[in-house]
Amino acid sequence: MKISSNEELMEVIGEAFLWDIISNYVEHDFTHIKEALRKIGYINQEMVEQIAWAEIQDSDEFDVIGFHEYNGVLRVSFEMPALINTKNSSGDWLFRITTFCTGTVEIPDIDSYDWNSLNFDDMNRPTILSHKNLAKNINVIYEEQDTEADDLTV
Repeated sequence: MKISSNEELMEVIGEAFLWDIISNYVEHDFTHIKEALRKIGYINQEMVEQIAWAEIQDSDEFDVIGFHEYNGVLRVSFEMPALINTKNSSGDWLFRITTFCTGTVEIPDIDSYDWNSLNFDDMNRPTILSHKNLAKNINVIYEEQDTEADDLTV
């Protein structure tokens, strides 16, 4: 498929590329994960501060909910439910977090890449992540009303 519009580009990179890029970002976003968990009154706050590892166990969809281009930068809005498991620095399980992520990501210099040469559907995650430099200014919000955590230490 020859990509000739931003709509076609979103079809190509939306699920196949951005889902992995955003998932990888979330798995390293300890500051904001902790911030979201601090608002949950029923969990041990000392354990929240121990989070040193996170992995998305499940995310059943990634939706591009909008995009627009300005001065060669494509800004994409997305939403993604996620089930995230966390550990401390010793490798002990801490929480299983259920959340709903919303956010934005920018793809600068949109016209400078040969998007037709990148077939993300046929790439594995490490190969896709080798292209993460194409996505900039990632911003993820963990929706407060949709964030819950189960203590995995009990």
